[in-house]
Amino acid sequence: MSLAALLDRARVSRARIVLAGVDEGFADTVAGRRGTPAFTVSAVIGSGGIRPEHHPRLGAVAALLRSRKPNRVRDGIHALDLAADPVRLAAGLVALGDADGFVAGPGIPADLLAETSAWTLGPPEDGTVRAVHWLLLPDGTLIAMADCVLAGELDARERAALAVQAATAHARVGAGPPRVAFLAGPPGRDDGGAAESAAAAFAESLPHTFAVADRQVRFRDRANVLIFPGGTAGHLALRTARDLAGALLLGPPGVILGVADDANDEEMAGTVALAALIADRAVT
Repeated sequence: MSLAALLDRARVSRARIVLAGVDEGFADTVAGRRGTPAFTVSAVIGSGGIRPEHHPRLGAVAALLRSRKPNRVRDGIHALDLAADPVRLAAGLVALGDADGFVAGPGIPADLLAETSAWTLGPPEDGTVRAVHWLLLPDGTLIAMADCVLAGELDARERAALAVQAATAHARVGAGPPRVAFLAGPPGRDDGGAAESAAAAFAESLPHTFAVADRQVRFRDRANVLIFPGGTAGHLALRTARDLAGALLLGPPGVILGVADDANDEEMAGTVALAALIADRAVT
């Protein structure tokens, strides 16, 4: 799938995507005012868009923050101050069902997005927020790499759960069927067959999706969803490739993505397109 095809699919998505923590250049890029194809987002919070303190749902997001973590909120006024942060407000809108996903601009660290996601949307069933980085190769292949940022070492069950999220998101983008490879740890290290166990557990959840344990890191069978044994291994691999976007996948009811710090116009537009396709509730 080319970037142009990705943008074309995103323009017919029904997902309501909010931008937050972005500058006017980012907003102009998505709106097509800087030479990139345009598509519509539901709202831009801050940076020439809606001022957070004037958003009609500010009070509802404040109440959400207070109810989820009352020990972090002193009183109602403090809750409103916290909700006026553009990133928290956008994540709160997703949690409340007012948006299907949001994209944070360059410079918003992944750990802040993860913390905000857990506060507003709530942690996933296993209690841990996971990250997936997306690579769009010159030949149009879309690669999902997980987890390259947030996780420590993952056991077989955690790898299988992460693979289900990443493969489901990959399928929603429409860049061909997902093909999952569970990568093993460093050569010579005995991990007790964790990669094979993860592949077997994954097959129980998505039995018709290709999955393999890859101990030689040969990426055979053109795998396009790579599940690393932990954040360290994933990060080292990611440093050798250019990432289109980092996506924090929490599954329903929303999707949160962040943009690479040095993203160019095409990469910023592609990030928002990924958000729209992954979060589109009309996709089956």
